[in-house]
Amino acid sequence: MSRYILLLLINLPFVALAITGIITRFKMKRISRRRASIQLTLWFVLLSGLVLAEPTYHWLFANNFTDADSLSLFDVVQITAIVFLLYTINSISIRLEQTEKRLNDLHQELSIKLSSKK
Repeated sequence: MSRYILLLLINLPFVALAITGIITRFKMKRISRRRASIQLTLWFVLLSGLVLAEPTYHWLFANNFTDADSLSLFDVVQITAIVFLLYTINSISIRLEQTEKRLNDLHQELSIKLSSKK
């Protein structure tokens, strides 16, 4: 199996989960259209980079722009780790935003209750 196909197959679930999550949050009105489009653009650019990695390498090699060997197994692991970290950072950011919103709502509710007691 080609390492490029392996790279795509390993990373495809992360990209699919991220895109599905963005669409779900947008449909539930948890994120704005602008933010959803920026995040979707980021993940589609990443996906297109994964899909076009092999043709890009062959084009660069054919035009003598690179003398490097093709993708190694270590490169596949490295790229997968980067994609996984992007997915994890995105998930943590979403959770942080939800926690901040909940904290603000609780603070507002507590302020209203305390002001009505006085």
